[in-house]
Amino acid sequence: MDGLQIKMYFWANFQMMKNFYILFIVLWSVLGWSQSVSLYNPGSGAAYPGEQFFCTGESFNLKVDAVATSTGDYKITKELPSSFPLSAGSTPINFQALNSNKFSESFPIGFTFSFYGKEYTRVVAGSNGRLVFTNDAELESLKDVSVYQDRTYSGIPASYGYSVLPSVDYNKVYKVNPAQELNLAQIFFGYTDLIPKSQNGSVTYLYKNITVEGQNVLLVSYQNQIRTDGVGGFSGSEKYSSTILLFEDGRIVIYVNNKILDTYNAILAIQNEDASKFKVPPHSNAASNYNNGPWRSEGVAWVFTPNLSLTPQFKWLRNGSQIPGETADTLTGFGPADGDVLKIEVTYHDTAGVQVGAAESDQVTFKLLKTPLISTPNYATGCGNPAEIHVIDPDPALTYEWLSETDPTFVRTGTSILVGNGTYYVRVKNTSGTCTLRSASEVVNITSSLPPFVYDGAMIRECDQLGLPSKNFDLATVTGYAAGSDYSVQYFETGSTTPVTSTTINSGQTKTFSITVSTNPGVTPSCSFTKTFSISYLSFPPDNTEFPSEKLCPEVNSYSAAQFKTRFFAGSSFMVMFSTDGVNFTLTSVNPQTNPSVWIRISDANFSCQSAVKLNFDFHPVVVANNPTTQLPPQCANPTETFDLASLIPEINADPNVTVTFHQNLPDAQNGVGAVPLNFRGGLGVTTLYVRAVNNITGCVSADHPIINLLVYKKPNLIVGNISKIQCEGSSVFNLTQNPTDLVVADPEVTVTLEYYAPNGTLLSGSQISNYDEAVSGANPYIKVVYNPTCSDIVTFNLSYNPKPTALIPQIPICGETTFALQDFKDEVIANSSQYTFTDENGNPLPASFDVSPGQLPNPVRFYMTNNATGCTSDLQTVTFYAGSPTALLETETDYVLCDADFDGITAFNLDSKKSEFTADSTAQFEYFKDAGLSQSIPSAYTNETPFAQTVYVRITVPGYCPSIANFHLDVNTPTKSTTLLETYFICFGDSATIDAGTENISWQWSTGETGQTVSISEAGNYSVILTNAEGCSYTHNFVVSDENQPKIDVINQTNNSIEVVARGGVQPYRYYFNGVPQNSSVLLNPTEPYYEIQVESATGCLGPPKTVYFIKINNAFTPNGDGKNDIWKVENLDKMESVSLVIVDRWGSKVFESADKTKIEWNGKSGGRALPGSTYWYTLTWFDAVTQKTEQRQGWILLKNRN
Repeated sequence: MDGLQIKMYFWANFQMMKNFYILFIVLWSVLGWSQSVSLYNPGSGAAYPGEQFFCTGESFNLKVDAVATSTGDYKITKELPSSFPLSAGSTPINFQALNSNKFSESFPIGFTFSFYGKEYTRVVAGSNGRLVFTNDAELESLKDVSVYQDRTYSGIPASYGYSVLPSVDYNKVYKVNPAQELNLAQIFFGYTDLIPKSQNGSVTYLYKNITVEGQNVLLVSYQNQIRTDGVGGFSGSEKYSSTILLFEDGRIVIYVNNKILDTYNAILAIQNEDASKFKVPPHSNAASNYNNGPWRSEGVAWVFTPNLSLTPQFKWLRNGSQIPGETADTLTGFGPADGDVLKIEVTYHDTAGVQVGAAESDQVTFKLLKTPLISTPNYATGCGNPAEIHVIDPDPALTYEWLSETDPTFVRTGTSILVGNGTYYVRVKNTSGTCTLRSASEVVNITSSLPPFVYDGAMIRECDQLGLPSKNFDLATVTGYAAGSDYSVQYFETGSTTPVTSTTINSGQTKTFSITVSTNPGVTPSCSFTKTFSISYLSFPPDNTEFPSEKLCPEVNSYSAAQFKTRFFAGSSFMVMFSTDGVNFTLTSVNPQTNPSVWIRISDANFSCQSAVKLNFDFHPVVVANNPTTQLPPQCANPTETFDLASLIPEINADPNVTVTFHQNLPDAQNGVGAVPLNFRGGLGVTTLYVRAVNNITGCVSADHPIINLLVYKKPNLIVGNISKIQCEGSSVFNLTQNPTDLVVADPEVTVTLEYYAPNGTLLSGSQISNYDEAVSGANPYIKVVYNPTCSDIVTFNLSYNPKPTALIPQIPICGETTFALQDFKDEVIANSSQYTFTDENGNPLPASFDVSPGQLPNPVRFYMTNNATGCTSDLQTVTFYAGSPTALLETETDYVLCDADFDGITAFNLDSKKSEFTADSTAQFEYFKDAGLSQSIPSAYTNETPFAQTVYVRITVPGYCPSIANFHLDVNTPTKSTTLLETYFICFGDSATIDAGTENISWQWSTGETGQTVSISEAGNYSVILTNAEGCSYTHNFVVSDENQPKIDVINQTNNSIEVVARGGVQPYRYYFNGVPQNSSVLLNPTEPYYEIQVESATGCLGPPKTVYFIKINNAFTPNGDGKNDIWKVENLDKMESVSLVIVDRWGSKVFESADKTKIEWNGKSGGRALPGSTYWYTLTWFDAVTQKTEQRQGWILLKNRN
């Protein structure tokens, strides 16, 4: 690269950076509220760096990029409610659970809603009066009450404490972990502890999409909100309502109406996701506070409008001290001193003059440009090596430019260079490039047989504006290494051993070479070297090249450098800048809509060349996405429900070259991801889909993304599954007509239709429904309750007939009466006569009584009966009064004898059991009376009232005959009590008691199974005997055979030399027998026998039951010396015990023997097979004695004597 090329490279890069700074300032100024400020030159637009180098006498103009801007916050105003459509919503907000403190299913906003700088398309409602927004996937899961909770902080006992905004407490919605947060932007509208709809049916949660002022609005309404008192009840009779409007332009309207109680805390406010921003309107009453305080609604609609404007105020400081009088955004003619720090501080203030947020600042440090110093040449040893010169103490913020006094074309940059022979110096410019300082010169004089090669390890960059795919380069020309008579030069491409003099390099390619230089023979001193270098070539298109038209999609309003490179220079390192006038180029994308033709500057930061070319734009036809006029009907949730989205495509765009897809949110539709199947299954509630139309040939996408709202509702609740229809016998025609609301409970958006069918599936219509003939069409018609073509229910009919009333009897006998009352007549002819209406043949009421005197008999009565309940009327009935005969009886009296078990002569008689003794006619009716006048009726199950004997009476009537009278003689016999039996008998151990039942009775049945008059009993216990006398009357005598006079042994205590007995029962003092030997003491000393049978005798000579006890005696010494005498230590009778445990330890506590087997409690004086030395050992012995029911433990010592 020659010196001219280097100069061009430096200047191009400087201009490029200057343009970049101007672009940076423009971009920065249009970004709005950035919460940072920057200083720039108002003349050039270039941003000031952190360090600004200047020359003596230079002054500066500075400006800060702070302007009146928006905070992204909200301004609050209040409006009349009449200014907005604040009616109730129409679509229910679904809460899946019945409990309180819950979140709803998500529902669509209907547009992209911007809230505190973030965009949302769906929202969730909390049952306590708030809307929450997040783009986190957890939004769809908030409805799960097992995981999430709409937690309040109102300060009542049922809440989670007390918290005011701003607070992340309201992001703590996890149920199991109350401290875990989920970032939620929130709108509060009377947020407090509320009763849910599941506890009070008057509460409603609704939403709908409306249009206000020409823009889309989501309306959410909560009606009849009721606050809980925190302990399960209502706080009062107050019911207030809230309506919230979300405007597409970001406005929020909150209207709380009829909240008249100010005795509890509630919130009306908004808050962003991380609780760093919030807004609460001021209440007109200073004692009230919308920020979780007590308040009443004020009858106003609160409007939250985004983008609150702020005005900046400026303060200029020099080295920390404010510059007097400088309060504008611009500072002119600033003359710095070396090291001065100029700082700008900007504060932002709202319309009331209140500062919002912290101050923002930027600063510049000014440094006086100083004359650079360079080193003397550093010569490397060896031949052909260049010299090195460098800047002494360079400032990294400055660019150092090297020039040569001996070679006008030489230009390099950097803090050090490698050079050949010549005179060199460095110069440096201030930041603005308006003044230059240069160093002193240094002369390089390299003494070598070979000229120095200055490109060792370097990259040589070559470029042109020819648009060539490749170019051939002469290596000697490129390296500038001239041929000489005293030396030879060879070039090699890396990886090759064949010398080359030239090479072809593709545009954008880099090749690496080596150069080998050697002195010719005879030249002294001899010298040679080999060095490597690289050549990179890039060919730019010629200036003014006009590229083929770029055809774009009609909605494209931005074309970027990346798009241009991808189309025309894919994979290149070119830097692309755009210009609409051919003069001013920027990195900013261009708008093809307003700039059909643009200039493009193509450059590369590593090359000095650049090109200016031209590009024209053209557009593909517009891709249309129409709003479909057909809306898919709602569906009820079922395993097969789907929406046929494909049916909408012809209305959206019928072009076969256009693909229409549907997406669940607007970003997905815009980006073409997440398309849903055309047979789409929606979730419960409203699902909003966004349409995307793409031309398959051009790839262009529709600018519009129409919305499709799909409703899936829960299957309506069928109230009635079967309908009973009853007709009177004689007519088979039924009216099947039903009202849908009587059959099913359905939401308002569900259209319910009824289809009537005959049993064979034939659809009925018109008169076939209202005059359905069961005899013709069948007995089981049904209704198909249709919600939509894929969702329905079946309701069946049960057709039946009520019978016509019929008289129970054809005639009524007259037994001496002369008149017969109408009511008696009714009771005779039909049961439950009060349920019927009686009329004569002409439809007139029957007379109050009938003449049945002998001269009038027989007397026929003709009449109709109508069932008042069913409306069915009988055929004409005839019942005839006639002279009756008395009922014939087999007997007119009988004796009824029973036994009485409790000797009082009173017992229960079953009078019906004697019916057969009076008549064999099963139709006979029996009525029982206490007196002969038959005025005191008694039941058939009768207990005599006169002891031992009583007479009662019976009236017997056989249908068709007159009554006859008979009587019962009731007799009660009693058992005979024994005069010899006692309640209690006493026995001693080994004795028996003889029980005599006496001679008063003739039969005895003992509980022991014996049947004699006497029985002998030797076991204590409860017994009984049934005694029966000669009249067959029995009673039971219960008695006890007691052993309570026997002394019984309670406890037996043992020691190594005694046995003690503790007894109870019987008469003291006791006498004690040990193996049959009596003694007065309860303690046997020095027992000698291995076991003892022990028995206790009372003072009256009554012996108690014996017990056998085994005596446990433990010896304290043994001699395991093998002489057959006392070689084993053992304890007698342990094999008679349970749960035996023996542990023996030595004097140091080490265990030497252990056993829990009662058959192996013997110690031979060894441990682990090794004989132990003579010594004293200690034992602990434990056992359970089944006789005494005690666990015993003894501890002691054992002396082991071993002669060896």
